[in-house]
Amino acid sequence: MGRVKHVIYLSEEEKEGLKRIIETESPKTVLRAKILLASDFNNPVYTSAQKLADSLGTTITTVQTVRLEYCTIGFPACIFPKGTYSAEKRANITPEKRKMIVDMIKSAPPFGQRRWTIQSICDECMKREMFTYIAPTAVKKLLAEEKIDLLNPNKLPAE
Repeated sequence: MGRVKHVIYLSEEEKEGLKRIIETESPKTVLRAKILLASDFNNPVYTSAQKLADSLGTTITTVQTVRLEYCTIGFPACIFPKGTYSAEKRANITPEKRKMIVDMIKSAPPFGQRRWTIQSICDECMKREMFTYIAPTAVKKLLAEEKIDLLNPNKLPAE
């Protein structure tokens, strides 16, 4: 066996969390969870990055990246890639919150801005504590569904 760059020792809680993730999350997240479980140094069948990549149908770079991220940024951040959140943490835009966002867009933009931007809408939603986090793509999708054009604020849809 060659030199191991990133030694991973998973706690029992992390192992249980990874097993739950494998049952409930998206395929990309499941792959990352499987890589971590197989990379546990306490695992009796610990394999090299190349063999692990081959058995999971991915690249050695993905295996090395997940292992490196676990060692540098920790468990949750390496499982859920940057910008993604588990189902519990994703913004759930209910009809009430949708109406609040549309009403907010119809009001004056934040101080110092001429118009609303997708990022300013995200920031304002979090500032008003509608969400702990809302992705710009979620706002963009909402704007498309409501047929709101931020570049032309005079043509906002009437109620």
